[in-house]
Amino acid sequence: MAPRKKRFITIQILPEGSGEAWTFRLRRPFFEFLFYAFVIALFAAGFAAVKLTQIQGKMLLANHMALRNQELLDRQQKLTQLETELAGVVQKERAIRRILQAFLAPAPRGSEDDRATALGAEDSAWLENLQTINRRLESRDASLSRDRKPNIWPVKGIVTQRFSTGGADIRHDGIDIMAEGNAVVVSAARGLVIEEGWDNDLGQYVRIDHDYGVQTVYGHLARAVVKRGDQVGKGDPIGVVGNTGRSLGPHLHFEIIFKGKAVDPLSYLD
Repeated sequence: MAPRKKRFITIQILPEGSGEAWTFRLRRPFFEFLFYAFVIALFAAGFAAVKLTQIQGKMLLANHMALRNQELLDRQQKLTQLETELAGVVQKERAIRRILQAFLAPAPRGSEDDRATALGAEDSAWLENLQTINRRLESRDASLSRDRKPNIWPVKGIVTQRFSTGGADIRHDGIDIMAEGNAVVVSAARGLVIEEGWDNDLGQYVRIDHDYGVQTVYGHLARAVVKRGDQVGKGDPIGVVGNTGRSLGPHLHFEIIFKGKAVDPLSYLD
C-alpha cells in the first residue's frame, strides 16, 4: 500500500535571538501553486528585462541615427550654400575678366568711353561698384593717415627752444613749449601709448606710437593720465604740464620721431 501523501506543509520562521517562532501551515496544493507562480514570475521578469534592454538599445540607435541624419542635412545645406556662393564668385570673376579684357586689350580706334559702352549692362554695373569701393578705401586710408599725422599742438604756449641737430652741447631733439603749470597736454595724433614713466632728463614722460614709423614724446609732465597700452585719439588728454626732470620752469618738451630719427616738430605742426 502506497504511503499517503501529506496534505499540509508547515513553514516555520525562527527570528534571531530568543523571540517566538512564526509558524505557517499551508495546504500542499496552495503551496505548489505559489511556488510555480513565483517561478513563472521570475521568468516573466527576466524576459521583460531582456525586452526592455533591447527596446532601450533600439531607442539609442534611433536617436543616434536621427542626430546623424540632422548632421547630414546640415552638411547638405552648407554644401548648397557654398555652391551658390561659388557660382556667384565665378560670375563675378567672369565679369571682372571681361572688364579687364575690354580695358587692357589694344584698341587703336575708339576711346575708353567706347570700351565702357561696349561692355554689357551687368559688367558696367560691376565696374561701377569696383570703382566706388576703391574710392571709399582710398578715402578711408587718407582719413586714417590724417588722423595719425601729429600736426596739432600738444599744448598752447610759446616755443622757448627750437629743434637743433648741432653738436652735443646745442643738440635739441624737440621743441620746448612754455605753458602754465597743470595745463592740459593732448596727443598730437591718434596712436598707442608704448611708454609712460620717468627719465632723469625728461622727468615724467609719455611716448606714443602713431604707425607709419612715427612716434611722439611728451616730457617734463607733472603727471600722466594715460598708461602703457592705452589707445588715444587725436586731441585726447595724456597729461598736464609740469617741471619734472632737468627743467627750469613749467614747460613741455615735445619730440617727433620718424623711423627712429628725431625731426623738427615745427615742420609737422599746423
